[in-house]
Amino acid sequence: MALSIDVRVLNPFLTAALECVTVMGDLKPERKRLFVKTTPIMHGEFAGVIGLSKGVTGSCVVSFPDTLARRIVGRLMSEDPDALSRDLVQDGIGEVANMVAGGARRILSGSVLQFDISTPTILYGRPIQLYNPPDTIAIACEFAVHPEWPETFMVELATRPTQTG
Repeated sequence: MALSIDVRVLNPFLTAALECVTVMGDLKPERKRLFVKTTPIMHGEFAGVIGLSKGVTGSCVVSFPDTLARRIVGRLMSEDPDALSRDLVQDGIGEVANMVAGGARRILSGSVLQFDISTPTILYGRPIQLYNPPDTIAIACEFAVHPEWPETFMVELATRPTQTG
């Protein structure tokens, strides 16, 4: 019997990530790849982690390389990315994580897949390692945000799997 994450849960997080970066950053993100994540190593130096409970249980993580985090937060704040302090970038990434999880929660409101979200926890460093509980599956989606920027960001959803087949 195969284990998977219900796309009815996954897709709202991906939609909310696209909406957040499009509207707040005035960018046109593009989905690059979707895959099962098998390593605890996060993508980049900044990660915003949101816990999910009361219905869907698990976590949502948005992770960014330093340069891209600065670029996106700079756009959100109409500031020069190079002039931003690390604390300000961390706050901005926390807000992005909150918008992604909150957007998914809004999309799923009124359905059987409702959930509550925690306050974001921001991790910084390299490498960031985040160990999910052994009874979860993590699906990651990589996004490019600008054709001239080589950096990408990731949205990772780790939840208890459903059985198929």
